[in-house]
Amino acid sequence: MENSQKQLEENKAIVNAVFKAITDGNWSYVTETFADDAKVWVAGDMPISGNHTKDFVRGLETGNQAMFPNGMSLTPKAMTAEGDRVAVEAETYGEHVSGKTYNNFFHFLLVIRDGKIQEWKEYMDTKHASYTFFGE
Repeated sequence: MENSQKQLEENKAIVNAVFKAITDGNWSYVTETFADDAKVWVAGDMPISGNHTKDFVRGLETGNQAMFPNGMSLTPKAMTAEGDRVAVEAETYGEHVSGKTYNNFFHFLLVIRDGKIQEWKEYMDTKHASYTFFGE
């Protein structure tokens, strides 16, 4: 494999490992994979929407376990890499503490540099997320 193709495959492997860690509840691994100055953006007008730092990711370790005591899967369905960007179509599934089923569909755009996630942009069905998480 030429260098650029090898880098694309490595970037995709990092994203796959992070999605698996989320599914496995290994949030310390997830947090470690984000660069210290990482930028996170979540779509919509929910309380979790907008721009965040790596601290947002750190907060997910306890937050996600509290919201999904039986776990939550995040399954990549399709992935495309170009340059330092990886685009992912994914599906999540889990039972929220409210008893509601969270089965959402996502598009993520991640920027990977030096083996770390530098940017994470998260697009989803915000109406479903808001209803599940906030009852709106």
